[in-house]
Amino acid sequence: MHPSLFTKLFDDRSLDEAITTAAEIGFDGVEIMAREPHFPADTSHERAAEIKTLLDDHGLTVPCLATYTGGYSTKSDDECEAELEAFERFLALSEILEVDVLRHGAGGPSVREATDEDFERAATWLRRAADVAAEYDRTVALEIHSHRLTETTDSTLRLLELIDRENVGVIHDAGNMYIVDDPYGSESLAKLDDRVVHVHVKDLSRIDDPSLSDAFSLETPRGEETFRRESLGDGDIDHASVFEALAESGYDGYVTTETTARRIDRETVATREYEALTRAFERVSR
Repeated sequence: MHPSLFTKLFDDRSLDEAITTAAEIGFDGVEIMAREPHFPADTSHERAAEIKTLLDDHGLTVPCLATYTGGYSTKSDDECEAELEAFERFLALSEILEVDVLRHGAGGPSVREATDEDFERAATWLRRAADVAAEYDRTVALEIHSHRLTETTDSTLRLLELIDRENVGVIHDAGNMYIVDDPYGSESLAKLDDRVVHVHVKDLSRIDDPSLSDAFSLETPRGEETFRRESLGDGDIDHASVFEALAESGYDGYVTTETTARRIDRETVATREYEALTRAFERVSR
């Protein structure tokens, strides 16, 4: 497995600076935040080529382009067409960056509120997105995420079955699954099997004080809850079980730290995440 950094951690600076910092720390890859100030859909092909040169100079791979496109289930037809057009612009840019996996979303609401119609509508548009992506030989990646149709392993598998396209996969995210109390270890990964095309990690803890730094609140199956962003290994999530299951499955792709903890300086946060990832990889490779 290879350590990757989500450039959103450095959304206070240019993508060039984020890439350079990630390389200096030691990451093998960067998952690019595909919106301002890093890589919006209107990025020119010339600019994309400059970024590719910088990545090559630093020996970095882009395992996933994190587009914020999609969200079809709750949008009008015109809005969905616009999302699909933006996604195709990213597909064209992905050829320049040589990235095969692009994050694309189904939309909400949470599975506790979603209707069959929500799933059917999202699947219809995601099927179209997958067919366009196939023209570029690219994979559409659905992130398991709270307050989305892809909130749990089972709801994600349900959507994949409805889409019925081989080039649609899953971004496994134990942190997001922890929020909704969905099993995120070996059971989840066994169910998803080869549909896992990328992996996110971020550590969280449940807390009682929303005034603390790096705290945020969400509605969950338990009601309104408060969570705190933690450094990898300092929170409540058993990522060791995830890494062990990934190793047993033969996964040899990238694992992106998606932390946005900000109560210490960002370079220190990124360095700690890198060190935690490399230690975890070493443990499961013994």
